[in-house]
Amino acid sequence: MNKKLTLEEVTGKLGRFGTVEQARFNRIRVSMEPDTIRDAIIAAQGDLACERLLAISTADNTETLELIYHLIGPHRTVISLATRLPSHLPKIRTISDILPPAGIYERQIHDLFGITFDGHPGLNRLMLNEDWPEGEYPLRKDWKPEPGRFYGGIREDRS
Repeated sequence: MNKKLTLEEVTGKLGRFGTVEQARFNRIRVSMEPDTIRDAIIAAQGDLACERLLAISTADNTETLELIYHLIGPHRTVISLATRLPSHLPKIRTISDILPPAGIYERQIHDLFGITFDGHPGLNRLMLNEDWPEGEYPLRKDWKPEPGRFYGGIREDRS
């Protein structure tokens, strides 16, 4: 079994990208600007052996949409690379070319939160029905169903 990464090790390798903090005993979070995510992921893969993507989490913080890329390696330490995008223009470059499993997460996030992943080979629908209205993202805090409109084949009738 490999030893867990320490906060100091991660800070030494990823500290140039942003703020590094110990979230839990086996989780370290690095908060950074959106334009540094790809470089940080490449550095985590090469310098920290974080070769697997566990998930990409998304949270709507009203003013921003937060993306968190959770990576892990043989050390069993989860490295979470976090960034925030403005809610009015949520756009970031895809990482599906450097971590292919990210492609499916990016499609889900695009469907449900409206984040555009530039360079993604196919941001077509995955979670929502094909007849779901364009520009409506059901997991955003500001989304409200319109009365009389069809959502996934079900008529929303609120009086």
